[in-house]
Amino acid sequence: MRIWWCCLLWLVVAIAHADALPPSMPPIQVRVHQEPPGSLMQGETTRIVVDLLTPDFFTDAPVLPELHIDGAYLSLSDETPGHLVETINGQTWSGVSRTYLITPLMSGAMEIPSFEITAHIGAQRTPVAVQTQPLALQVRALVLPVGVTEALIAGSVKVTQTVTPQDGSLHVGDTVTRRVEISAEGAPAMMLPPTAFAPVNGLTLYAASPVTRDAVDNHGGFVGGSRVDTASYVIDHRGRYTLPPVSVRWMDSRTREWRETTAPAVHFHAWWGGTDKPRFALPKGGFMPRLIGWLSSDEGLGVLLLAVLAWFGWRFRDAWQARWAQWKAWRYRRRHSEAAAFRAVSRQRHTTSAVALAGAVDAWVRRAADDGGPSSVTAWAARYGDASLQAHWNALQDALYGQSASTWSAPGLIDGLALARRHWKHRQRWWQRRPALPPLNPTS
Repeated sequence: MRIWWCCLLWLVVAIAHADALPPSMPPIQVRVHQEPPGSLMQGETTRIVVDLLTPDFFTDAPVLPELHIDGAYLSLSDETPGHLVETINGQTWSGVSRTYLITPLMSGAMEIPSFEITAHIGAQRTPVAVQTQPLALQVRALVLPVGVTEALIAGSVKVTQTVTPQDGSLHVGDTVTRRVEISAEGAPAMMLPPTAFAPVNGLTLYAASPVTRDAVDNHGGFVGGSRVDTASYVIDHRGRYTLPPVSVRWMDSRTREWRETTAPAVHFHAWWGGTDKPRFALPKGGFMPRLIGWLSSDEGLGVLLLAVLAWFGWRFRDAWQARWAQWKAWRYRRRHSEAAAFRAVSRQRHTTSAVALAGAVDAWVRRAADDGGPSSVTAWAARYGDASLQAHWNALQDALYGQSASTWSAPGLIDGLALARRHWKHRQRWWQRRPALPPLNPTS
């Protein structure tokens, strides 16, 4: 009997001691890894995936802290990847994943320190705090090309722009809005460079605040980022304007080659006098105000200019006809002058046709005779040339009409004619400088 009482007393003490112990903590596992693994390029964006697993279930989303690392952009992504299901030691574990996006700005070794994650597990919503393991990253240095100040590494970059209004009916005082969107695959929005809207003479620039966002796919995975910059240009003066193109230099994350994506320039023309019309404006009274408004526009000024030109053409039509006739006569004389005929002879320097050369020389001799020159090449050689000119001309004549073909030289004949022509021109200028009257006091 005493033994039974001892056993009962021991059982009561064991039950009381069990009630006094704190409940056991639910099991939980945490993993931190880089995806994809490997070394990074300075300025390249990668994913740091945090997996949480438990044999029970999560009642709420785990709470992950906002991390700060010197020399890197690190942010908690909004992507929502699918749930995890794994078998560990023959037991089914389920879990969730969260992702950090990290972009290192410095090269060398970089470490993501250990941080604490809080989760609620099971039907009792038991809070559990778990500590992660540190993660080491290796970052390679990036050499920027000339003219590039910011490193953008992405799978692809697209630059699109929208310009409003698009009908082209712009006047002084109107506003042209240019919207430029930069979309990059694999790069977060915070890494996209801002669009630099260059000032344009004659336009007043007003830039708006940028709009950035990260994009995810249908499964909640991170795709890339986009940045939208908008600027408004108020037209101050009439004229033609050009908004310069927008270019983005970036490195292809697959091939490691630098590329450039450009949005084209924008061209538009602004007219005069385009006042804004109120939505509920009363019609203008009278014909004259509308006529004056139309005449002050570009169309009205163009019509007035054409009318003035037409009146001047009709008023001075006789003078215009006389000037036109004089110009035609001057053009005819220039085309048929002695100088033009000799230029035709000079163009035969490399000819191999004796007939063509003889024809050009004959045409020049006849035209020069009208201005007082000799009437034949023989006379030119006798008065202004020399024996070599006569010899070259005789060789050409023998090639044309002789019994046997003689050796003739087109450059030799043309050079001889050019020398004789210079002597003739010099003699003409000398005779023109002689006084028309005899000397008043002759010495002899």
